[in-house]
Amino acid sequence: MISFELSTEQKRAELKFMRLAKKKLHPLSLKIDAQEPGPIDPAYLDILADEDLNAFLVPKQYGGRPLDFITLSLVIEGLAYGCAGFASIYGATLHAVSAVLIGGSHDQKAAYLPLLLGHRGKPAGCCITEQKGGSDTSRFSTTAYPDGQYYILNGTKSPVINAGDAAFYVVWANTNTGKGRGDINAFIVPGDSPGISIGPYHDKPGLRCAPTATVSFSEVQVHSSDMIGLQGSGYPLLMQSLDWSRALFSAICVGVAKAAFDQTAAFAKQRSIRNKPIIKNQGIGFSLADYATDICAGRLLVWRACRMMDRNAHYTKEASMAKLFASRMAARIASEGMLIMGLTAHTGPNLMAKFQRDTQVLRLLEGTDHIQKIIISSQI
Repeated sequence: MISFELSTEQKRAELKFMRLAKKKLHPLSLKIDAQEPGPIDPAYLDILADEDLNAFLVPKQYGGRPLDFITLSLVIEGLAYGCAGFASIYGATLHAVSAVLIGGSHDQKAAYLPLLLGHRGKPAGCCITEQKGGSDTSRFSTTAYPDGQYYILNGTKSPVINAGDAAFYVVWANTNTGKGRGDINAFIVPGDSPGISIGPYHDKPGLRCAPTATVSFSEVQVHSSDMIGLQGSGYPLLMQSLDWSRALFSAICVGVAKAAFDQTAAFAKQRSIRNKPIIKNQGIGFSLADYATDICAGRLLVWRACRMMDRNAHYTKEASMAKLFASRMAARIASEGMLIMGLTAHTGPNLMAKFQRDTQVLRLLEGTDHIQKIIISSQI
């Protein structure tokens, strides 16, 4: 049976994190957005720890309090309503955790997942993209050569969310044995490993609250026991972890779209011309009707992908559909909201301008529109 009704637990989570978004994240996000690029702001690290958010990603046997994927999407949507950058910090940890959960051994999970939990818990980082490779994840210039019980890691990954703050990184590298994609392997690398260097932090227009930087590896020793899965299994593991993150990064897009919509609707109800609120004009009111409909549609696409994940069904196409629709929708609503609000959205620090900048970057994360279309068309 298909149901669109949220459970009591889900409604409670939705309300809790919406309150957190409005009370803490909105004011913090404007302050952090205006800062010079650097590590994760301590206030955001405090919220991650105080709310023990990473526990939602970790199985009970390793100390967590895991949520089903639909409930997790509601948590992420609420965080993104407050700050897309903060939600992206969380999403990057989720991406790294997904690789460990999908392909990691019991010993790897027991060693690394508890590092994310409690008041001393940290985020994690995913090292995939390389500047020359971009969206091409079928080969990497970062290398991992066997040396006895170790692999020696060399290369550069950029951009990396949570760079410099991660308890561990999941790093995809090439073993150069002439097997093509079969050369790709994933490794868990502690964040304080000798040979890792961070920087510079990127001064980017959007998602400024989610620090990104270059992570370089120079002769970094990684024990062979920290390779995830079997030799040559890195590429399929990457595809599976990207499906996870696409579905849940789509919830970030829905959260920002809803925040932008609420700002725009509130302005349209308050702003009057000739003693009539501008929302009464069809040009404004009908646009808002379209935006409200699109947000509901985007949310349902996210829920569908997450429901399939909960059922262990094949969800590659559905995850990409959710990401394609939700990211475009969020960018459109934020941009149109800027036009409706006019100078109010263009003068002084304000949330709408931040939403507009953040949503442009969200169209790039986890694959651009074109990448999503390639994936969807391959599944038809």
